Amino acid sequence: MIQQGTGLQEFKLENGQSVHGARKGDYVMYVDGSTAQIITGAGQVNNDVALVGSLLSNGDEIINTPQDGLVFVAREGESMVKDFLPSIAD
Repeated sequence: MIQQGTGLQEFKLENGQSVHGARKGDYVMYVDGSTAQIITGAGQVNNDVALVGSLLSNGDEIINTPQDGLVFVAREGESMVKDFLPSIAD
């Protein structure tokens, strides 16, 4: 669960709750109370929004999202920005 999203985008979830999207630098809180920082996102040009596939400081990866309103489309033959979900080695 994201502690508090700092993204500019606001989403209304199925349960009616409004939340801000998470970004690179925000924290995920686990059920046991531990936390990890989001370390990759959609790149600066995309406000570093966190995505399914974003990596966390503890080696985990975001695998789902409660929102369904924002998607990124990768088109064949078109490159994504260099800092879009970079590998840790980048």
